[in-house]
Formats: sequence, C-alpha cells, structure tokens
Amino acid sequence: MQKRIWLLMLLLSSLLLLAACGANEKSAENPPEKPTTNEGTSGGIAAGAPEPAIKQLDDQTYLYTVKNQTEKPLTFDFTSSQRYDFALLDESGDQVFLQSSVSMYAQALGEETIKQAEELSYPLEVPPLDLEPGTYTLEVWLTPEQGPAFRTETEYIVE
Repeated sequence: MQKRIWLLMLLLSSLLLLAACGANEKSAENPPEKPTTNEGTSGGIAAGAPEPAIKQLDDQTYLYTVKNQTEKPLTFDFTSSQRYDFALLDESGDQVFLQSSVSMYAQALGEETIKQAEELSYPLEVPPLDLEPGTYTLEVWLTPEQGPAFRTETEYIVE
C-alpha cells in the first residue's frame, strides 16, 4: 500500500513538474497585439502613444524603457517572469542571437502597470558573443501575453 502511494505521489509530482516547465512561446515573429488598461475604454483620444527607447549605458549594458504618453495607465499581463526579450540581427536582417533562447523564466503570472507620464525600464546586458566584426542591430521588445510589443532598436557594433 505504501509503495502505491509513493508511486502515485511520484507520478503526480512529475506531471506538475512537466506542466511548470512549459516553454514561453513569445517569439519575435508573433508580437502581442494590444495592451490592456486599468480603466474601461471610453473611446477617447489618447494624448500620445507609449514611447519605447533604448539607451546604451556602457559597452555591453543598455536600458530599455517604455514611457506612457497616453491619458490612461497601461497594464501588461505576463505569463512568466520574462518581461522583455532582445535579439541581435546582422546586416542582412538575420537573427544571430535571441536572449530568450538561452534563458529560463519562472512560470508565474504577473503584471506591470505604467501610469500616465511614467515609464517602465529594464537594464539588459548583451552577453559576450563570438560575432564577426561589423554593425548589428539590437532589437528589444516587451513580452506581454497580448498587446503591442513596443519594439525599438539601436546599432550594436562589434570591433
């Protein structure tokens, strides 16, 4: 009897582990469509649009920000601990690196809210990569469950 209980517990824990290890399927090709807001939609005209930006802090470190230039708070729902992703593209536009392909994220629901005139920011570090010297494009975007990804890009030079 104890052996059956032990096997049942082992089977259940294995199933839970497999369910928790599901991959986050957000990809650069399928960005989310639209953000949700804390307030109901009134059909009003927004004062502006959310503004994504990326700023280089040092050789490998950048700061990705999304500033809310609208009249309402923006709330983004996430299906994991991942909040953004980034990729490096070569001069022909081919992806040579994707951060989420070498990272693991906790499978936990979460949300981020940006109030009017405030910004959400994330520091990111491009890892050392064995790339040919040249000019690449660093592209960064949010990874919410739905809504726009607020993509932005900057030049990334490898010497």
